[in-house]
Amino acid sequence: MTKTTARLLSIGLLGAAFSLPAAAQVPVPPMPHLEIHVGHTRPPRIRYERRMPRPDRDSIWIAGFWDWQGDQWTWVPGRWDHPRDRHARWIRPRYRSEYGAYRYEPGHWSTERIVEGDDYRRWRDEHRHGRRHRDRDHGDRDHDRDGDHDHDHQNR
Repeated sequence: MTKTTARLLSIGLLGAAFSLPAAAQVPVPPMPHLEIHVGHTRPPRIRYERRMPRPDRDSIWIAGFWDWQGDQWTWVPGRWDHPRDRHARWIRPRYRSEYGAYRYEPGHWSTERIVEGDDYRRWRDEHRHGRRHRDRDHGDRDHDRDGDHDHDHQNR
């Protein structure tokens, strides 16, 4: 190994060693689990974030979003990231009103699979069960009302 190569290697290793403590101090938000959850309150408004310059041409901007953690919404800041797979695309989080609460599907790469979390599954089953009883009790009346509406519409 030549003296020049050894010197460059030493400088590179020294620089890397000094940069580790600085990198350790930068807070990195945890990525949400790929589970569907139920939020019992409406997610807050999306925050405005200034997008930093793209670090490289392969990076994709993932906008900040609200993640349901425990029993509250937690903000996950936007960031540049690389797709896990060359053909993957980012699917942003989805929030949908359902039975008086909010179904939350976390953001994920198109090559990743999301599943229903235990909390969502229990909550959904409880609310669907209650709805089935209500629908059964009012089903005939609602069906007749729908039938009358269709009949009136056809006669116009």
